[in-house]
Amino acid sequence: MGAAVVAAGALVPAGMANAAGTYHVVVTCTVPKIQSERQLAPNHCLNYVPDGTQTFTAKVTNSNGRAVSGVRVTWSDNSTKAAFRAGNNPCTTGSNGTCSDELVVRSPRRGMEVTVKATAGGSSGVGYLSFR
Repeated sequence: MGAAVVAAGALVPAGMANAAGTYHVVVTCTVPKIQSERQLAPNHCLNYVPDGTQTFTAKVTNSNGRAVSGVRVTWSDNSTKAAFRAGNNPCTTGSNGTCSDELVVRSPRRGMEVTVKATAGGSSGVGYLSFR
């Protein structure tokens, strides 16, 4: 069985803490401050063709809003031209409740939008990547 996590004050084996569907997953993407026009929303980034790479981060919290460590997060997307880096999919949240992976889009085109999803224990969050 996986590592233990604390959920509502009790020690629970990893993967069991969300039996009641209590996780909340928020997906974000960030860009360098010098490229602020690329940040459309916390979960929506803009890339300029031909740059087809973007890092997304999932933050997993419990029903009390506290970060949960040791949670397995699986990444997926809606594009046949995109894939998350295999080495971080799935990823496991650290002490701050986050883990990240990099989405690589092959042959991006202007106007293309990719929807990404991070899933943890049956709960999901979404993010977006658009191209100009």
